[in-house]
Amino acid sequence: MPHELFDKGVLNSACHQLAEQILRTSKGVSLDIVETLAEKFQKEALYHVDFIIGQEHDPNLLTKAIYYLIEAHAIPPMGTDVVWFQHMLTCLVELAIPNSGLTPNGAEFLKDVRIGVTISIKSAAE
Repeated sequence: MPHELFDKGVLNSACHQLAEQILRTSKGVSLDIVETLAEKFQKEALYHVDFIIGQEHDPNLLTKAIYYLIEAHAIPPMGTDVVWFQHMLTCLVELAIPNSGLTPNGAEFLKDVRIGVTISIKSAAE
């Protein structure tokens, strides 16, 4: 999938929503703080684009992963240190685009993930 099909505007919007979600209980948060945090999230997300394209996948999956994080993990205690985001996004990209071989022991966990994904997709459709 070529770079030109990557929608950075939608990624930017998702990063802003993520920043707003993280900062939602902070009183008196300025737009500058939201913008700065959103830019940090976007910079971290963009780090994965070349890998994803190199694996012939759609880099727009980053935006989908960020929306997942907004709904499932973005709570104020995560704070403005983006390390949690780096680690979670890397894990999600690895789940979507496996980059390493697994042993049967390592792959066993993916069976549980498959069950959880099936449940989540079903509940989202209801």
